Amino acid sequence: MTDATLNVHLHPLVLINISDHVVRFRSSGRRERPLGALIGSQEGRRIDVHNSFELCVEDAADGSERSIDLEFFTLRLGQYLEVFPRYEFLGWYSTGPVPDESDKALHKKIQEMSGNETPFVLLLDVDRMSGEKASQSEELPVKVYDSSTHIEQGEAKVTWNEVSYTIDTEEAERIAVNHVAKSATTASAGHSSDFTQHTSGLSNSVVMLSNRIKELLEHIQDVKAGRAPKNHEVLRQTLSICQALQSAQPAALQREFCGEFNDAALVVLMATLTKACAGTSELLDKFQLAHDRKHRPRHYPFG
Repeated sequence: MTDATLNVHLHPLVLINISDHVVRFRSSGRRERPLGALIGSQEGRRIDVHNSFELCVEDAADGSERSIDLEFFTLRLGQYLEVFPRYEFLGWYSTGPVPDESDKALHKKIQEMSGNETPFVLLLDVDRMSGEKASQSEELPVKVYDSSTHIEQGEAKVTWNEVSYTIDTEEAERIAVNHVAKSATTASAGHSSDFTQHTSGLSNSVVMLSNRIKELLEHIQDVKAGRAPKNHEVLRQTLSICQALQSAQPAALQREFCGEFNDAALVVLMATLTKACAGTSELLDKFQLAHDRKHRPRHYPFG
């Protein structure tokens, strides 16, 4: 197969599973590469990778090639195919920028295990996931490769062909991914409501603005002292920022804030007074009832 004949669609659950697998390996201090299976559906030239699961791999004591637990692979694949009859084994995933020589032996083992002669390979480049490199790139650190086997001098040679892919989501997947993203944000920031999440975002924005203004002030001081070269374009942009900050009118903003604060405090005070009046009214009713019973004349049937 070549790139022109394939239409690969990756679904979000696959990327989430692989990322979780890699993060757990790195956080536990394991140095070996994670390995897993890709499952999905294939109709003609369209290939949808819907899900994935991890593979149990054992390292050899003598440092030779790793062995895959065939029983676990067969059991887990059968469980998925029982729930999703349309799915089939499509390939495997691991980490790295490009396939290397050791991947060819692993690829051959997976071919024998699965019965798939042309499984796909999905690689996650963990080096590009670092903070600085990740911020400089807008592309996902994921590449998909298709394999082709040909005979050369009586030996089977495996070659890798990079395949383009697209991220595809269904309605249910979009809802689930949105829910996971919100839950992750809430768990990481400790938010208990949408209001606290919103106010926390505003607070972070104000802190970031304050830090940027301090950096500009330090730069202007360095220019004034001669420690930094004078750049007129930067100075003009700094002047426009200062004028934009002055247009906010702190006095008017303070008056508006005080007005809103007083209105909110007045509403709370009115609610407290209403509750106190209701409690006083209930107490007077009980007192009147007890007073009437105490002074009511008693009638004795005898004597």
